[in-house]
Amino acid sequence: MLFFLGSRFGHLAVKLIGATWRVHVIGAEKLQEIRASKAPLVMITWHGRMLVPVWHCRGTNIVAMISQHQDGEMVARLVQKLGYETVRGSSTRGGSQAALEMLKRIGQGQTAAMICDGPRGPIYKMKPGAPFLAQQSQAVVIPATFATTKRWTFHSWDRFVVPKPFSKVVLLYGEPIPACSPNGSIEEFGQELEDALNRLTEEAEAQAQAL
Repeated sequence: MLFFLGSRFGHLAVKLIGATWRVHVIGAEKLQEIRASKAPLVMITWHGRMLVPVWHCRGTNIVAMISQHQDGEMVARLVQKLGYETVRGSSTRGGSQAALEMLKRIGQGQTAAMICDGPRGPIYKMKPGAPFLAQQSQAVVIPATFATTKRWTFHSWDRFVVPKPFSKVVLLYGEPIPACSPNGSIEEFGQELEDALNRLTEEAEAQAQAL
């Protein structure tokens, strides 16, 4: 399924299916306020929970850091067709050069998007890229995730979730998280981001079950 989503026509499938979703968005005003203030901003999500945030934020001057692995190539095709710019690299391949390019893009006013447990997991475990990028750019971090009443969940490492057509979807943007100080601990900051994103995912699941 991820191969299909990253194929030539995958973005059209996402647009068609996405148009049928009944999305309840919570917390988007926080994202809009930060972007309006021109403050540096890094958005974070989990690999398996990227689809609805990516769909909702399409075409809004976001640059996404995507791995150079095979799965990353498919994700890159999808997000580029949805109006994102991409920088290729990850913690295991091409990361240093990609991080420098992402810092440059943030400095130029673009919002950075990071898929924080990619490219190969472990699932829901924060890799160092997002906390490093936020610390170095002194960017505010906004976590984003979703849950849905009816879904396809794939048997991949990330348990990739796609809402079925006409399903109810809860899309949550979390509270803004200030960057840690330039001399602060990347490990502690990364744990803070991981905890925040996992709590938000649990909250999304609870709200979806209540729909």
